[in-house]
Amino acid sequence: MRKNGYNPVRRNRNIGTAKQGLGRNNALRIPSVCHEERVWWENLGPHTLLERSAGSRTLAFLVERTREDCEHACSVDDICQILSLVPAEDIESLDTIILRQPTRKQWLLSPAWGRLAYSAEFGQAGKKIRRTGPAILLEAINPAAVWKWGRDLSPADSLEVDRLREDGHSVEDTGKRFLFHSNLESVRATQLYRTLLHEVGHWVHWLRMVARPAEKSGLHDVLADRFFAQPQKERELFAHQYADALRKRLIAEGGIPLARMTHSLRKSGDSR
Repeated sequence: MRKNGYNPVRRNRNIGTAKQGLGRNNALRIPSVCHEERVWWENLGPHTLLERSAGSRTLAFLVERTREDCEHACSVDDICQILSLVPAEDIESLDTIILRQPTRKQWLLSPAWGRLAYSAEFGQAGKKIRRTGPAILLEAINPAAVWKWGRDLSPADSLEVDRLREDGHSVEDTGKRFLFHSNLESVRATQLYRTLLHEVGHWVHWLRMVARPAEKSGLHDVLADRFFAQPQKERELFAHQYADALRKRLIAEGGIPLARMTHSLRKSGDSR
């Protein structure tokens, strides 16, 4: 029987392309730890566990050991002093602060000054959990690094550029992109007076929309789903407005800026 020459494999135009899966295993992403269900920022390296007072509150600090080129811009005492100025009801149940050392890949793919964990389990992979519950995370930074933004900025991004200039970062416009030049003091100003208060603002939003109403209604999961169904832009706007208002009040009252209360915790870590 004569063949018509049709070969479905040879005629498949998707062979060797991304549509068929080429490069799928080479995607640049933050790796997960085998047999670990935790989010990557919950897995810590060698760290120290400290307890310090902030006003009437006792806070637990997990301080990761930093790389040679990075530093924790904010000291534990700096953070305690700022949080002692925050209304106590705004940090209700929020008693854990994580000073993280991101890997190079984590910083490349998911850079952030800090984060809020609404509920998490922190500890070294494969070892017992050190802390559970809500926490604020502040990232160790390489203050000498130059980072880049494209010129296609949203209104929110433009406001962020203005905030960074106000904090002391040097912003260079090359015509094609923005280059940000920082130092330890400008990073400290951003994380201590903006990021920390911004993450507290996210927590206040959570308390008002989920935690406190759930105490009366018992509908925690329903309220949490409704909270996270909000556009991220709305949640960020609430946190920015909270942080800006509190920052202005603290400046007016003379609470900030603060002189560094202790040296930075660059080499902290007890190999746990």
